[in-house]
Amino acid sequence: MQRFGGIAVAAALVAAVACSRAPESRRYELRGQIVGISPERQEVLVDHEDIPGFMPAMTMGYKVRDPALLQGKQPGDLVTATLVVEEVNGYLSTLTITGHAPLGAPAAEPLITDSDLLKEGDAVPDRTLVDQAGTPRTIGSLRGHRVALTFIYTRCPLPDFCPLMDRQFKEVQQTLSMTPELADVRLVTVTLDPEFDKPAVLAQHAKALGADTRSWHFVTGDRDEVLSFAKRFGVITEPGDASAPVVHNLRTAVIDAEGRLVKAYSGSTWSPAELVADLKAAPAPKR
Repeated sequence: MQRFGGIAVAAALVAAVACSRAPESRRYELRGQIVGISPERQEVLVDHEDIPGFMPAMTMGYKVRDPALLQGKQPGDLVTATLVVEEVNGYLSTLTITGHAPLGAPAAEPLITDSDLLKEGDAVPDRTLVDQAGTPRTIGSLRGHRVALTFIYTRCPLPDFCPLMDRQFKEVQQTLSMTPELADVRLVTVTLDPEFDKPAVLAQHAKALGADTRSWHFVTGDRDEVLSFAKRFGVITEPGDASAPVVHNLRTAVIDAEGRLVKAYSGSTWSPAELVADLKAAPAPKR
């Protein structure tokens, strides 16, 4: 099993911010090892394998609605579980012991806590990044535009991770080009591999996608600056291996024209149509 530095992350990383629609929940099979249990919080920390179509292997804290699921469980237990991802909640609906094994290294302090995460209505912090043309582009410069923002890296080998985000943003851009009332919208793709994804690499990536870079910006910057910005949206990263240089989860956000977070999606559990609807629902820029 691939370790992810013993990261314990708030269940908010699994849950999307509330909206008016209530799409069908999604279920994923989770396999891993219990690292810690917090009955008072109804939470279990699991070091798990890849969850195909949702997130790579990592250690994460998951809520349970039924506290009885935690009874008789202990650190070191090997488990299978059902992860339910709803519009506003993420939780384990089943948790079954399949064996027991010694734990690895002690879990590290959480890299992301609830206080790190932007909440609905929070102002998105400004950052000075650099776009695919090598032009400095601050997040603040996007004020006056509704924004859809996501995180990828160009070398990502998993079709249902970064390449999927690219494909979905391309579909969103095609819809925006035919929707005059959304002419102000800007798409922003932030790399999680800034040491490799220099402006020239991002420019080539944008060209290969057929992206209209007048309204779809691909940005990079100082590594610490980029990753600290990503962290505010609940993105966690760790160096991978030659086949997948960066291990990360997926987060996609909608930001209003005043620079406030409207909504954040976890994983790939959103469609281009849903994102366009969220952008339409965000307040338009004041004229």
